[in-house]
Amino acid sequence: MLDRLDLRILSLIQANGRLANKELAELVNLSPSACHQRFQRLQAEGWIKSFSAEVDVERLCSPVQCIASVSLSNHSPDTFRVLEEQVAATAEALDAYTVSGNCDFIIRFACANMTRYMELTSQLIDRCPEINNISTHVIMRESKRFSGYPLAELVANPLSR
Repeated sequence: MLDRLDLRILSLIQANGRLANKELAELVNLSPSACHQRFQRLQAEGWIKSFSAEVDVERLCSPVQCIASVSLSNHSPDTFRVLEEQVAATAEALDAYTVSGNCDFIIRFACANMTRYMELTSQLIDRCPEINNISTHVIMRESKRFSGYPLAELVANPLSR
């Protein structure tokens, strides 16, 4: 079970994974050694999945970003498996979710251009004939960037468990 200090450490490193142990210890009001021990325990227990850097892709190029809502005609586990395997093998597929509602799957793509996006969706349809419909939403502007989960609010709400 995590205590409030563990949650604070997770929140802080989620916002800035490059925090030095000394800085982190000061922010959570622990000694550097105690903070380091907690951090190592959180890593060892799998609370921290990984560390990565967010690249400013807009400085490199101007990718076409799309969200595709995919509807399937068949809801067998094999159909979902085939689609998931195809998406996992597609470098331009950034995120993918099996969902409830009007569609079955949502995929976020970043492609060099719209022609490439159209090639990818055609390949998906060819390789997953159970795709009934792909509805595309081109991202015009990012209104809010994911900056981490609101851990304190999620853990504090008993209905979220």
